[in-house]
Amino acid sequence: ANYPFACLEQKTSKAVGLRDGKLWQTVAAQIPSYLDSDGLANYFPPRDGEANHGSDTLTAYLLSATHEAASINPAFALDDAVRAPMERGLIAFVEGKIARDHWSPRKDLDVRKLGAIEALSRYGQAKPVLLQSITLAPNQWPTNAVIDWLNILRRVKGIPKQGELLAEASQ
Repeated sequence: ANYPFACLEQKTSKAVGLRDGKLWQTVAAQIPSYLDSDGLANYFPPRDGEANHGSDTLTAYLLSATHEAASINPAFALDDAVRAPMERGLIAFVEGKIARDHWSPRKDLDVRKLGAIEALSRYGQAKPVLLQSITLAPNQWPTNAVIDWLNILRRVKGIPKQGELLAEASQ
């Protein structure tokens, strides 16, 4: 409750963690001012000239966290007008139509795309074709990516060899 930091991720985490629907409504009302022109969320509202620096990871987190929270309290559901541009931005990111190259100690593009697809799968926006943009290598992924992969396999219909892939990922 006394957490002093105030980027969008931190405000969202605080509202969700405290299950504070009123605080969340305040944060949710601010989200449009955090989105870049591609629909991806920034940690802080973009300034002039920073139109396309939103984070695919933050955007996926916002969609996933609020989806989970809304299953407990519907007050945490994102309004369609706020969610839709974020979904479009993540789809464009996964398809390679937009790129976000943030520093990482290792190549993480496939892991970030999995996180985006998993977030999209929560809202019925993930299609099997999106998986063509990544190399399927669950034995090489970190645990969080394997969990995202399992969720994708459970939610997205029509993935070729879905049963085999689910069994493999479960191992």
